[in-house]
Amino acid sequence: MPALANFLSALFCLFLLALAHGVSADDDADFLAAREAYTKGQTERFVRATTKVGEAYPLQAYLQYWLLKSAVPGAQDMEAFIGRYPDSPLTERFRLDLARLHAQNNEWEAFNRWASQLSKPDTEIRCHALRAQVFAGQGNAAQEGAQLYRTGRDLPSSCGLLFDALFERGVLREEDRLIRLRLALESGNLRLARELSSQMPESQRLAADSLTRAEREPAKLIAEAPTGSTREIVFYALTQIAKSDPAQAASVWASHGEKYPGAEQQYGWAQIATQAARQLHPGAPEWFLKVGAALSENQAIWRARAMLRAGRWLDVFRSIEAMPESVQEEAVWRYWKGRSLKALGAVVPANTLFARLSGEIHYYGVLASEELPVRIESQTQDYRPSQEEMSATRRLPGIDRSIRLRRLGLMADATSEWLWALRGMNDAQLLAAAEIARQEGWYDRAINTADTTRDTHNFDLRYLTPYRDLAEAYAREQKLDPAWVFGLMRQESRFVDHAQSSAGAIGLMQIMPATARWIANQMGERKAHAGVREPATNIRFGTFYLKNIHDRLENSAVLATAGYNAGPGRARRWQANIPLEGAIYVESIPFTETREYVKKVLVNAVFYSQRLGTPSTRLKDRLGTIPARVDNATDSAPNI
Repeated sequence: MPALANFLSALFCLFLLALAHGVSADDDADFLAAREAYTKGQTERFVRATTKVGEAYPLQAYLQYWLLKSAVPGAQDMEAFIGRYPDSPLTERFRLDLARLHAQNNEWEAFNRWASQLSKPDTEIRCHALRAQVFAGQGNAAQEGAQLYRTGRDLPSSCGLLFDALFERGVLREEDRLIRLRLALESGNLRLARELSSQMPESQRLAADSLTRAEREPAKLIAEAPTGSTREIVFYALTQIAKSDPAQAASVWASHGEKYPGAEQQYGWAQIATQAARQLHPGAPEWFLKVGAALSENQAIWRARAMLRAGRWLDVFRSIEAMPESVQEEAVWRYWKGRSLKALGAVVPANTLFARLSGEIHYYGVLASEELPVRIESQTQDYRPSQEEMSATRRLPGIDRSIRLRRLGLMADATSEWLWALRGMNDAQLLAAAEIARQEGWYDRAINTADTTRDTHNFDLRYLTPYRDLAEAYAREQKLDPAWVFGLMRQESRFVDHAQSSAGAIGLMQIMPATARWIANQMGERKAHAGVREPATNIRFGTFYLKNIHDRLENSAVLATAGYNAGPGRARRWQANIPLEGAIYVESIPFTETREYVKKVLVNAVFYSQRLGTPSTRLKDRLGTIPARVDNATDSAPNI
């Protein structure tokens, strides 16, 4: 360690020399040069660039942070940094490092000191904290840890240490391990399933080839007599059949399920029914009725969706009532509970639910307001921050640093600084910050910041209209509703013109390169796709594609929006054999991403129609009725 100490000491002395310099016009360039040298591990170049940056430069904390990270900083180094830069998000990284360091050394008092200062402790830290509390015999830590254990997901290694402590104390038992094994198989986490199996008594472990057999010959495996080591794998095999053919799975289970106790029979039917509901299979409602009330949270949600799609309102109500209380309180299920009560003739309690929900600014809040006999207009006049509020907010060090970082092209650090600066702001300050972001052309931060207000709002900031001339012109050219186009663009990119998704989608309307080539060919402009990153071309191509799939998909905004996100073929396959209320179609979309996307785009369109001054259309009318599926329909349009 002496060599490391000497290295850090030498670097720090050079850094102190840098602080003696004043601010120069080249500080930004020197800062970027220092960052580049740091990322490339070029220590001498990093130090030279650092010494050129003036003492008053607002981003000095980053240079100090990189200096420390150039080697392995000790606890004292990190603590000194935190004391010097308490309002920097960089301190959060060192607080996390310190918490981890002390947890690894079982230094729980020091761990608690730093863990308690973290703004958003992650699962790793939560498990360390619970283990410390278990050792100290504090509160409900053991019960919280046991609840955390009941998941089919992988968890950090710190959670494994917590669970070991809970098994040693008898809080967790072998039946809990069996439940987690079942959850792992249910979610397809075979690595975790094998790990859990290896920890079980030998008589209960999964046979070495059982998972392979469950995938290759599931029906044959289910037909065999159940034993302790195969019981759980049978349910995995049953799920494999249900994923490809729910009706076959139901037939197999009807023949062989009687070999199992009643609770396990019901679990088998729950697996079949849930897979069927996810595939929009018409048999799902009846298969769910074979289960009774023994459903997991996820299964209860899919039961409600299946009953919605079947129009069985009493079963919708019962499904929601069977959900955990925390799930029932979600806006989606408060709305559908109200709808089920209304359909069953209980209008007064339904309207009570709708009235409470109508004050919330989201998809279900708008739908709830439209269900009331007298619609409640919850939108108030936009709050405009004063010049004094704007100036005070702009002077905040975190806001200043975030804007500087953005101008230097360091978007991840800029966003981190921005979010850190927003902590504890009231609504007026949030709206002042949102207006500053708008003035900077930082549209995604402006929208997301304005979206976080609780009581005082500014809908012009929530629903910005950059590129308005282009969007309205190309929407008119394609005979599309401009509010819908803006609603889609807001959801796709938050108006970040250089946005590129991990899948490769590009620009304001997030167009895939292959789709751009297809659009260019359809428009007779074979080389035009090369300019798809430019806002004008991107909006022109996006509106052309949206119009194309709108025409192909029954002129339905719902189907076209779903098709824009998941592909027109999928949007069509999700139609029912009979006409379906648009809101029910949306609620039963199997893909979570697409389901949430469609809701947000269409409710965005409602708010944008108010901003643009276009004819207002109720959300329920925008959702409309989805016509019955035509099975022989073809589609040549690619996925977006």
